Amino acid sequence: MPPAGNLKLQLHDVPGDDLNDAVTIELLSTSGACHYHNTEQVRGGLTLTGIDCTPAAPYRLLVAPTRYRSRSLFVTLRSGRTAVCDLTFPVLPSKVRALQAPPYTDLPEPLRARLRGTRYQALRPLQQACLLNIAAKASAVILDDGRSCLDHIAEIIRVRQDRVLARTTAALHDQAGQSSRFNQVSGVLHPAPAGYRPAGSFKTKDLHGNLQLTFFRRGESGNDYLVDADIDEARGIEHLFEVVRNAVNGPTNPYDVREILIAGQGLHPGYSFVFA
Repeated sequence: MPPAGNLKLQLHDVPGDDLNDAVTIELLSTSGACHYHNTEQVRGGLTLTGIDCTPAAPYRLLVAPTRYRSRSLFVTLRSGRTAVCDLTFPVLPSKVRALQAPPYTDLPEPLRARLRGTRYQALRPLQQACLLNIAAKASAVILDDGRSCLDHIAEIIRVRQDRVLARTTAALHDQAGQSSRFNQVSGVLHPAPAGYRPAGSFKTKDLHGNLQLTFFRRGESGNDYLVDADIDEARGIEHLFEVVRNAVNGPTNPYDVREILIAGQGLHPGYSFVFA
């Protein structure tokens, strides 16, 4: 019999729970001589045994779950040894059917207090996810006055799939402009609401998952400001998880943003995914 090796796969979702999904696994030797292919239900992991590895065979490994993004990498298998691959998979947004999110009464008090005019329970899943993402990120960005960005928001008045519009004051505008955590950026993609004029835009310096605050002011003086808050995905899914994603048109998907916040910044927005 030819020399054989083993491959142990440990598969997790982004929060670190065992993957429980139907997974297609494909191994193709770089010489093209050996090809292994199988699909099975996986709970956490599995081990492939008896793989030809004469003398030390490089293989291209493709792991394609049903509910999560596929990952591809190269592994080298050696005779009599078990190679171990520990892989984390971000969710495939199209497979998410609903959220398991906290009810309004269980939201953190700083967020609940700012939702007076917003019907939280009536928000669609994408809107809820966006709101909880931004609340988690805004709570974690502490300004020079010792308060978070969320602390400076008076009331959230509109929630979309990719952004939140809220009432605020000059204090948040000034603190963001002075903070070493922000860079000033263009706000040209954020049109001013009726009755307001642009007042500057600032973005955190994170490598991925940047919080951008775009301000609008009513009149030439006074303290009446709106802030458009969004989180920039900026190809973070590809860079953090080494997955290949097709070009996507339209608004940022908040499910991708959740994965980036958890994996890249240790911020959990407090909801999980429900699949069909």
